[in-house]
Amino acid sequence: MPLFPSPETTEVVERYFARVHCDAGITDALDLDVSPDGRSIAFTAPVRTTGAPDPVHQAAVLDLATGTLTRQDRGRKPRWAHDGTRLAWLGDDWVETVRHDAVPQVVRRSRLPGVPEYLEWRPDGGTLLVGLAEHGAERSDVDGSGRLPGSPQAGPLVSEGPDRVPGRGLWLVDPDGGTPVQVSPADRTVWQAAWAGPSAIVCVVSRGATESDWYEAELALLDPRTGTLRTLLRPGTQLGLPAANPSGSLVSAVVGAMSDRGLYGGELVVLRAADGEALAVETAGVDVTCARWESEDAVVFAGLRGLDTVIGRVSVGAARTEVLWESEGTCGGLLPEVAVGGGVVACTTHAYGEAPALSVLEPDGAARPRLSFARPRTTVPLESAERLTWTAPDGQTIEGLLVTPTTPGPYPLVVNIHGGPVWAWRDEWALRHPLVPLLVGQGYAVLSPNMRGSLGRGQKFVTAGLHDMGGADADDLLAGVGALVAAGRVDGRRVGVTGNSYGGFMSAWLIAHSDRFAAAVARSPVTDWVSQHHTSNIPGFDRMCLAGDPLDPASDYRTRSPLYRAEHVRTPVLLMAGAHDLATPPEQAAMFHRALREHGRDSTLVIYPDEGHGVRAHASVVDQAARLLEFFDRHLGAAGEE
Repeated sequence: MPLFPSPETTEVVERYFARVHCDAGITDALDLDVSPDGRSIAFTAPVRTTGAPDPVHQAAVLDLATGTLTRQDRGRKPRWAHDGTRLAWLGDDWVETVRHDAVPQVVRRSRLPGVPEYLEWRPDGGTLLVGLAEHGAERSDVDGSGRLPGSPQAGPLVSEGPDRVPGRGLWLVDPDGGTPVQVSPADRTVWQAAWAGPSAIVCVVSRGATESDWYEAELALLDPRTGTLRTLLRPGTQLGLPAANPSGSLVSAVVGAMSDRGLYGGELVVLRAADGEALAVETAGVDVTCARWESEDAVVFAGLRGLDTVIGRVSVGAARTEVLWESEGTCGGLLPEVAVGGGVVACTTHAYGEAPALSVLEPDGAARPRLSFARPRTTVPLESAERLTWTAPDGQTIEGLLVTPTTPGPYPLVVNIHGGPVWAWRDEWALRHPLVPLLVGQGYAVLSPNMRGSLGRGQKFVTAGLHDMGGADADDLLAGVGALVAAGRVDGRRVGVTGNSYGGFMSAWLIAHSDRFAAAVARSPVTDWVSQHHTSNIPGFDRMCLAGDPLDPASDYRTRSPLYRAEHVRTPVLLMAGAHDLATPPEQAAMFHRALREHGRDSTLVIYPDEGHGVRAHASVVDQAARLLEFFDRHLGAAGEE
């Protein structure tokens, strides 16, 4: 493969992105927070400006009565005070507050000794709770891996005994001035937290501060006056999204087998704060990905049930559950999210052919858009993603989404495997990544499958994939391709596969076990679980999934690694990784490339020097898209629609 993509391919991709990013303005609404009176919605607004391909983030407020939109210059994750008079939001190393009921508004900034990640007002007044990461702390792979700004130390990195890395703690900030005060113990890492009444904080906490320590975190109640912690729950799996009712008498969290910090999904658990007793709650068969307390007794949740997105309400005392909204489309960002306040339930709705819109749920179950965002002008018809089901070899029904060109088939096919694996494809705007409409516009069909390990089908379905990576999940994927070939919809001689992270692992694993694929693009992959365990910052993940000792040649660490089957690969492969990736280090791609080349196989390696887990900067995204498209064109030969 050439060092650079051809000028022709680069021109196609640059024209595509020029159309996608042609309009300046707000492109989405993230981190929603409804004001206590239900009259306004604050949110993070990604804003694209002419001539600047990467968006900036602004704190914004939409007045639901007038439609008036106000924005700050910079800011993210805005949150209302409980009386609705003040609004706060985060910056790079500061928190800002404003009197929302005062004219003119005066913004006050409080500097912080780290990187703020979330905030919440104390229920009875003006103190802000801020989750603060130390400079140089590890990023989640969901956030790109690598480290947060700032160096943890000068000179060489020295390790002896347990790793010591910059951590995360809880700080109280007086919005009217004063020095921020840390209230969490210095020997604990707090990953997430929320007020549980005015005098306690419910948090997800661990002893260590590495990304791997999150996998063994517990739910605890913190007394901010003394810094003491009382454990409420040790689930034996993972947990996230701690929350509490206004008085703090009931706390909640989402519990389940999770593969990534930042991708929270599972069962909703409600506990009495006094003694940790669990209360029975039902969520209508939904894998919960967001839960917000609406009152002392009611929790509004969002999540996935199969390919559907569902928003519902649980009345804890009455043990009653009602579905408020169910859609083949979806809401939220990485996973479904919802916000509540003043009787209003709000979310950001979208679907494959429908750009994001800030919406409010109506009593009849409809989601009414209140603020729509400009739809990028592309020549690709973004009408709908077709739902598919097929049967795996063991009889399990598997679901996925298929997007096809407007020209007649059969088409060359690209199988697009999601990361995690505890995540899921859903009918979302452009299938979350510009690669999908780009490929469809060039004549490819794209299948996005939810194999075992995906959210939406319950914990049994999740663990069936998570604890058998490369087993039944691989069979699920091959069965989906086989079903499309048998139906005459795709050309079985022109099938490619790609994916990032777990999807990168699976792309490498499939071509090491099957001759079905004519080309593979593995992005941020794991190819050798043995070295992955000893070099990644998340060895807790592979311990959770794989059986045996990492150094035992008979263990899963060896038998589930594509590297040791390099000689069996006949498929041309393009390997891509980021130099700063701590989760799946770039050596994973480099080792597989070397092994393939030493066996005379067709392999190309691309390392992005300024990227981490996946590529995010516009220039890198464009380059990766051009290389991927050219690679598939060479080996699959799509006709192209442009």
